[in-house]
Amino acid sequence: MNSHFQFSELGRPAHSRGWRIESYVRAVAGTMILLSVALAVSVSEWWLLLTVFVGVNLIQSTLTGWCLMSNLIALAFPKLGEQSPHA
Repeated sequence: MNSHFQFSELGRPAHSRGWRIESYVRAVAGTMILLSVALAVSVSEWWLLLTVFVGVNLIQSTLTGWCLMSNLIALAFPKLGEQSPHA
């Protein structure tokens, strides 16, 4: 843990602290999971395959260190890529 960390920082929105690409990846993944569950309940259970796809990709990126979504975000928003050491 960073010795300069202030617990008061926890009350501030993540974007005001400078989101890293990984934060955007988690936000996209969470949104896709919630969307797929809503679609599975309202349209078809087959939408749960989207949840499986997101989960498999999160595990794959953890194991390999390569994440297509982080690369796409870095290409779409180049200034974000400068903030992340993994971009």
